[in-house]
Amino acid sequence: MYCCNFILNLNTKLMNRNQLSVVAMGMVLFVCLLCCKKKTPTPTYDVSHMTQLFAPLKPAPQTLSVQAGRDTTIFGHDSTALHFFTNSFKDANSNPITSGTIDIQLTEMYKPGDMVANRASSIAGEHTLQSGGQVNIIATMLGRAVFTNKYSIGFKQPGTSGETMSLYYGGNTNADSITTWTVSDTTNGNAAYGTHHFDTGSAPPLATGFLFRGGYYYLFANCTQFGTINCDRLYVHNGDNTVIQVTVPDGSFNPTNTQIFVVFPTINSITMGDDRQIYTASTNTFIVGNHMDSVAVGMSYEVAVIANKNGSFYYFSQKGTTAKGMTINATMAPETSGDITARLAGL
Repeated sequence: MYCCNFILNLNTKLMNRNQLSVVAMGMVLFVCLLCCKKKTPTPTYDVSHMTQLFAPLKPAPQTLSVQAGRDTTIFGHDSTALHFFTNSFKDANSNPITSGTIDIQLTEMYKPGDMVANRASSIAGEHTLQSGGQVNIIATMLGRAVFTNKYSIGFKQPGTSGETMSLYYGGNTNADSITTWTVSDTTNGNAAYGTHHFDTGSAPPLATGFLFRGGYYYLFANCTQFGTINCDRLYVHNGDNTVIQVTVPDGSFNPTNTQIFVVFPTINSITMGDDRQIYTASTNTFIVGNHMDSVAVGMSYEVAVIANKNGSFYYFSQKGTTAKGMTINATMAPETSGDITARLAGL
C-alpha cells in the first residue's frame, strides 16, 4: 500500500507541473495497479515436530562399546560389521583418543519397513537409490560426541549380487528433515575393498584385520564419518516416468501430521514426503516431492500413509504397479503404534 500511495502522489505532482505525457501517465497507473495487486499467499505448514510425532514407531538403537586404541570388530543384531583401528577415534578438536571406553549407538535399517520407522529415505537429489542397507552410528565418550579418522564397515547381504555398490553419507538440515545423501570419495581406498567390489560368499579376513561371520557382505575399508551411512547404487531407468498423487479423506490429514511413504520392494528403496512435497488443501492431495516426477512406470510399489492426529495413529497401505498419472485414495483407519510397527515389519 505504501508503494501504491507513493506512485499516486508522484503522479499528481508531475501532472500539476505538466511534465507527464498521456502515455507516461498510463504506464505509471499500470505500475501502480501491479504494485497494489494482492498476491495469494502460499500455505505453509509447521513440520518441526514430525520426529516427535513419529517417535513411538522408531525402535531404540542398539548400545555397544569398544575400547579406543585397539583393533576391534563388533557386529550389530543384523550382522553389520564395524572394524575400528587403533587410531579410529578423535575428539571434537581432532585430538586422537587412544584409551577409554567408546559407547556406540547403532541403528540398522536393512528393510524398507526399518527405513519407514526411522523416516530415512533412499533418494539422492532427484535420483532413486537401490539400497543394500543403511545404518546410523552415534559415538560418545563420557557423554561427549566422538568423531572418526576412519573405520571399516560391512553390510550383510541375503545372498550374492551382481550389483556394485557405493558408500553414501547422509545429512539432515534439522532433526525433522529427511536424509539427503552424498556419495563418498571413492579415491580414499573404498574402491579396493567395497565401493566396486565384494559380493562373494563367506568373505575372508582382509589385510585390515576385518573379520567376518560366514555370509555375503558389501565391504568398505575406509569410512570417514559417523551418522547415517548407506550402501547404495543409483537406480537407472530408461523408460517412462510418472508422478504419484495421494488423496487423503479430509483436511484434518495434512503435512503437519501426515507422512506419505512409497516403498519399491524390488530395489529395497523408499521415498517419502519432504519439504518439496506439494499439498493441495482444496482436494486434500499430496504429491510427494519433486523427485517423485522420476518414478519409473511399471515398478512394484507399496504406499504407506501414516498420520498422528492428537496422539492417535492412522494408517493406510496399498500395493500395485506404477502407472502413468496415478492417484491413490487413502482411506485412513485408526491403528495403534504397535499395530503399525507390526505392519512396517512386513514391508
